Amino acid sequence: MIVIRLSVPIILLLLPLVARAQLVGDLIHDAVELETARTSEQGKTVLWSYASVAIDSAFTGVALQGLTSSDTLHGSVRLEDGGQWGEWQTLYIVRSATDEAFLAAWRSVEVQRASRFELRFAVDTGHEVTILLAGTFDARKDAPNTEAPQQGDTYQSGDVITAPRLYTRRDWGAEPFRGTPIALNRPDYRFMTLHHTAGFGAVTLAQGLDQVKRIQDFHQNGRGWSDIGYQFLMDQEGRLYQGRPFLNRSVPFSLGPPLAHGAHVGGANTGNIGVSLMGCYHPPEGGNCRDAMTPAAIDSLLVTFAFLAERYGVSPQLMRGHRDFSSTACPGDNNYMQLPSFREQVAELLTTGNAPLGQAAMHARTDSTGVVVVRWAFLEDLGIEEYSVMRKMGEQVVTLTTSDEVADGRIADLASAGHNEYLLVARGNRNREQILASVEIDVHNPGRYVLARSFPNPASREAVIRYYLPAPGVVTLRIYDVNGREVSRLEESYREEEQWHTTVVDTSSLPSGVYYYQLHLEGFVETLHRDASPLVVIR
Repeated sequence: MIVIRLSVPIILLLLPLVARAQLVGDLIHDAVELETARTSEQGKTVLWSYASVAIDSAFTGVALQGLTSSDTLHGSVRLEDGGQWGEWQTLYIVRSATDEAFLAAWRSVEVQRASRFELRFAVDTGHEVTILLAGTFDARKDAPNTEAPQQGDTYQSGDVITAPRLYTRRDWGAEPFRGTPIALNRPDYRFMTLHHTAGFGAVTLAQGLDQVKRIQDFHQNGRGWSDIGYQFLMDQEGRLYQGRPFLNRSVPFSLGPPLAHGAHVGGANTGNIGVSLMGCYHPPEGGNCRDAMTPAAIDSLLVTFAFLAERYGVSPQLMRGHRDFSSTACPGDNNYMQLPSFREQVAELLTTGNAPLGQAAMHARTDSTGVVVVRWAFLEDLGIEEYSVMRKMGEQVVTLTTSDEVADGRIADLASAGHNEYLLVARGNRNREQILASVEIDVHNPGRYVLARSFPNPASREAVIRYYLPAPGVVTLRIYDVNGREVSRLEESYREEEQWHTTVVDTSSLPSGVYYYQLHLEGFVETLHRDASPLVVIR
C-alpha cells in the first residue's frame, strides 16, 4: 500500500449534518457515518477514536474534514476486513493557516473492500477533535487526463470588462500539474460555479497565497488529484488567485487563455468554470463563519464573473452555486441567496463595463429655500459621448440636464425636502453607462414662513415661485409692476401647512422689466403672513 501524508486544510467549522457535505463533498464519493467518539489519555496526549458504520462499496481511500484547537495533530486510519483489524496507516493532514479546520486523507493503489474503518487522532490534553464529515473515494471514478492539450483553443477578447488582477500559480508557489491537463471546453464553456471552502479563510495577501498552496497540497497529496480542483479562488477581500494552469501560457490572462478541466463539481466539471471563495459563509457551521461577503469581495466577484462571461462566452444566467449540482450547502446560504442579484449585476456590468469612460467630480450645496446648486467637473475623458445629471430621491430618478458636449457646468435645482443624491452619468459607445461621480445632500424644511426667490431669476419664458407655510390658510399670490399696478393674479386657494408649495408663472407675455410678486396668507380670523419679492423679466 502507498501511504500519503496529508497537509492541506480546507475550511469547515462546527456544521450540522445538513451542511457537512461541502468541501469534502468534492473529494469523496460516499459519505460514511461515524459512531460516537471514544477518548483515552496517554500522558500529555489524548487519543480521539472514531469508528465508521458498515461500508457497502469498494474504495481506494478515505478522506475527512475536521476541527481542532490543538497545536499538535497526528492521525491514522485502519481497516476492518473479515472481522480483523489491519495495521494503523498514517493520515496525510493539511491544516488551515487561519482557523481550526483541517483535512485528512489516506489512499491506496489497491482497491479496498473493507467492511469498516477507524480513525484515531492524537492531540494535546484538554483539546478535542471534531469530525465534520468523513467518507470514502474510489480513484477509478476520477476523470482521467487522457486527452491531448488543446494549445490552439480560440479565445475572445473584449473591450467592456477589464480583467481583474490575478495572482498566478507562480505567485503562490504551485507544484507542477501531475500528468497532462485536458481542455475544459469540450466543446464549449457551459457554466460558472460559485463555491466556498467553508473554512481556510484568508484576509491578507500573505494568508491567501498560503491557503491556496495548502489546498493544492491536499488535493494532490491527500486526494491524489493532478492539481488543485478549482480554476480560480478568491480571498475574503476580493483578491483573485489562479487555480489550475492555463493550457496556453502564452495567452495573457486579460485575453482569456484556454482553461484546464477541473475537479470541483462531481459529475459536472466539463465546461464548468469553478471559483471558490476562501472562507465560511454558512452561519450554522460555527462561529468562524462570516455572515456576508465584504463589499470589496462582492465587487471583485462581479467583475470576475463578468470577465469570465465575456471572455469565455458563458451567459450570466448560467452562473450557478455548487448546490445546484449536488447535495451540499456550498456556497453557503449567505452567498447562494445572493446569486439572483449577482446574475443581474453581472449582466448589467457587461453593458456598462468596468473599463472607465472617464473621471469626474461633483459638489452640491443648498440654501434655506431648498434650492440646490450642483457643480461638476470632468477630470478625464476616455470615450464619453453624452452625459446626464440626475437627481435621485428614494426610487424616484429625475434627469435634470443632458449634453453631448463634455464640459464642466453647474445647475440650480428645486429639490424636495429629504435626502437627495445627484449623479453624473456618462454614456459611451454601445450605450454603455457609468456613474462618474455622485454627491448626497439633505434638504430640510425651514420651519418658518418663506417666500423664495423666483427661479430662474431673471426669467424669459416662465418662472417658478415657491413658498413654505408652517401654518395652513388661504393664499393669495399676485404680480405687480414697479408702479404698484396688479399685473396678474396667480393663485387664491387654501394651502396645507408644513410643506413647500409651487406656482409656475408664464412670463412670455410680460414686457422686460422689474416686477414684484406678493404672497398674502389669511387664517380664520387674521392675516398670518405677508411678503413680497422681485421678479426680473428679460427678452
